[in-house]
Amino acid sequence: MSKLSQELPADYAVLLAEVKERVRSAQYEALKAVNKELVALYWDIGKLIVERQKREG
Repeated sequence: MSKLSQELPADYAVLLAEVKERVRSAQYEALKAVNKELVALYWDIGKLIVERQKREG
């Protein structure tokens, strides 16, 4: 056993797993928010194009 692993608390692996899960969860929530905004943007752009086509033929 290395000296570093002897100094780590017994619940270090549990703490590390929890931190990793929180980071993954936050990344996923951020990704969902970005995707939501992009879909809204694309929808709005499509709407603008359709309105322009109707107006100008």
